[in-house]
Amino acid sequence: MADRELFEGFALQAVDKKGRVAIPADLRAAVERNSEVRQIVVGVHPHDACLSAHDLAWSKEKYDRLDRKEQLAADRGEEADTRAKRRAFGQVEKAPFDDSGRFVFPPFFRMKAKIGDWAFFAGSGETFEIWAPEVLLKDENADPGLREICEYLFQTKAAGK
Repeated sequence: MADRELFEGFALQAVDKKGRVAIPADLRAAVERNSEVRQIVVGVHPHDACLSAHDLAWSKEKYDRLDRKEQLAADRGEEADTRAKRRAFGQVEKAPFDDSGRFVFPPFFRMKAKIGDWAFFAGSGETFEIWAPEVLLKDENADPGLREICEYLFQTKAAGK
């Protein structure tokens, strides 16, 4: 997967009343280069109070990695984490997007991440995160640099809405 485009950058995007939001241009370009299908896969981040999203091609790579972990555990005579695949593939939802990158937040995940009128997107390599700015700004365990960027964007963009 050396030829995969990584998710880099950040943006604060407005969310309309129907839950529609546009994937920031740089992140959308990476999705489109990595996959022939205009869909993202959205789920709850495993450690932080945000969502994690990625392109469909990453799902296959993620499956292969989990499968290798299971095989290595079996080779060592250890028990594998049988719930890892359920968490990775059963607790996600696909969201198609249009030419401009607009998609509708899956309602459960929007509620779970407490996303209201704004969504803060941040690239994280193979995936990207989607935060409710208010949640990120209050999270004392969140990356300070990420919080600073979000605070700046939230103060400048949200104030002008």
